[in-house]
Amino acid sequence: MTEKERLLKVLCGEKVDRPPVISPGGMMTMASREVMEKTDCRWPAVHRDAEKMATLSIAMHDEAGIENLGIPFCMTVEAEALGGEVEDGDEVTEPRIIHYPLKSAEEWRSLKELNPYKDGRLPVILACTSLLNQRYPDIPVIGNLIGPLSLATSLIDATALFKALRRIPEEVHGMLGFLTDNGIRYGEALIRSGADLIVISDPSATGEILGPNMFDEFALPYLNKMIHRMHALGKPVIVHICGDVSSAYKQIERLATKCISVDSAVNIKEARGSLPGKKLMGNVSTVLLQNGPSDKIQKVSKNLLDFGIDILAPACGLSAKTPVRHIKAMTETAKSV
Repeated sequence: MTEKERLLKVLCGEKVDRPPVISPGGMMTMASREVMEKTDCRWPAVHRDAEKMATLSIAMHDEAGIENLGIPFCMTVEAEALGGEVEDGDEVTEPRIIHYPLKSAEEWRSLKELNPYKDGRLPVILACTSLLNQRYPDIPVIGNLIGPLSLATSLIDATALFKALRRIPEEVHGMLGFLTDNGIRYGEALIRSGADLIVISDPSATGEILGPNMFDEFALPYLNKMIHRMHALGKPVIVHICGDVSSAYKQIERLATKCISVDSAVNIKEARGSLPGKKLMGNVSTVLLQNGPSDKIQKVSKNLLDFGIDILAPACGLSAKTPVRHIKAMTETAKSV
């Protein structure tokens, strides 16, 4: 069974020989400085070079045992393409937004629709996706999207946005609808370029921030619109939400995706009982992965596999300071089942 077959079968609810072990990319970054140094494909240059990005992605697969190819190595590409100013960071620091294009939620109408083939770094990501798909047909290529609410917090100060949820909800809904449609447009382009599945990361949609009622109003319908469109194109979707999502289990159960990726704050036994209709992905602490020791990483990974995790993965984005030996402690545990 190839790595692509294994992952896609799990997401379709079919039987496999063992759980896959992945790190999707995007917000859930999959890069180690060790591998950057070995390949001479280093941040920040990689972020704007399709060939170097592809080389680093496949090297993380080969060196660390991660069973997918996932790009980009940050969560700023859509925001930059929509007018956000980005600082590219350094060898261990991801790109970040340093200037928001909007001062208030009401200004969302000034945003221009995305052209995935022209705007910002989107063409670089599409070119890299195509390279990976063509060169490595047996390894799943993951296309990454940022959820509408989290994308909004990269276009406007988060405090101002969350105040607007109560003060001017109709404007926030207008903004989220616009961002959803543009996220779909980018997702369609990723699929045309060869993405085998889509991961939507929406860290700001955590129940810890929104609570169940606001999740129901401001996250669920927009995520589902994106998911339904990706499904219509024949691709499975994984949704990642940060933090403790236990307060929003009823709403998460209504997400149209079959697979939920959860943070290390989530108790997998409890989540399994509360989300019986979902495949679960996660949730090895990225702090543990960075700091070790390896035997504890192996123990935590084995426990998750024993609890019935469907896809073993880091709980969030890997730090670039994470040693390869620590990542391998996780990946090799999965492969020894």
